[in-house]
Amino acid sequence: MIVVQWPNLLGQLPHEEQEQAKELGPRVCGLVLEHQTQLLRSPPPNSRRRHRDGHWRHRELAASRSLGAVHADRLPNLHERTRDAWDELAAIDRSTAASCLSVTAFGRVVFPAAV
Repeated sequence: MIVVQWPNLLGQLPHEEQEQAKELGPRVCGLVLEHQTQLLRSPPPNSRRRHRDGHWRHRELAASRSLGAVHADRLPNLHERTRDAWDELAAIDRSTAASCLSVTAFGRVVFPAAV
């Protein structure tokens, strides 16, 4: 399980984007990251929607008008840094990790099978 502590990445952003993040606040920043991650990863539960007739239909995530989607263009570097942090944490090899938990300055990875 990977947890990225994205607020720890704010100091790596350009000053203008740090100001945008401060103005949006943590709730909206989190929604922006959620939207951008959904676009990148296309998780099955978010890629379709059940309609009134009971059938599942494809959901066009790029056409979303959610709060996260509306503000996504204000935080492009935060998404990039968060994605890089995720990829770095995902690359931690359980066989070389000292314990079931590996912690970095920007997140942690837990190996439940090792608990």
